[in-house]
Amino acid sequence: MSDAAASDAGDGDVQGVRASARGWLTLQLAALGFVGLCGALKSGGSGSTAPRGVEIVAGVLVLLALFVAILAVYLVGRTAWPHSGTPDDPARAARRLRTGLVLTFVTVLLTALAATSAWWPAPESEAGEGAATAPAVAVTTSAGTWCGELTRGSGALALSVRGRTVDIPVTDVVAVTPVGDCGSS
Repeated sequence: MSDAAASDAGDGDVQGVRASARGWLTLQLAALGFVGLCGALKSGGSGSTAPRGVEIVAGVLVLLALFVAILAVYLVGRTAWPHSGTPDDPARAARRLRTGLVLTFVTVLLTALAATSAWWPAPESEAGEGAATAPAVAVTTSAGTWCGELTRGSGALALSVRGRTVDIPVTDVVAVTPVGDCGSS
């Protein structure tokens, strides 16, 4: 094989790696968007039940995932669109592409690990029987007023009044007013 033929074969390999890198770049940008979305949800969320240490670790994992994603996009982008005038070795370009793809999957893994803190179980004092009760409401209908705590019902407004459930059709409700307690009702 002549030097010109070997050079053409090398250029073909590099062009194939570049084309592959351009295709993978779309997936990488989606992963970077996923990391950004998870970071925004993490910082905008409130009422987390996870311990403070777990929250800190999750925040660090999201930031680490962001930096890894940026590095991965750089590697794949540099493979897809190399610096002008710089000859590119096909083996080196393929290695950069492979490294960028591995880092992309590491990014998704780190983000998933960070997101697990959102599913931290609630402390027993919040989830158990000792949890705070629902606020009392006074429901006024054309037939009178009921006072109790809102409960789950089907097809009607369900109210727990002195230990029993009263279903009030929504069409009969005139007003619902929050009250401190139903002691005098």
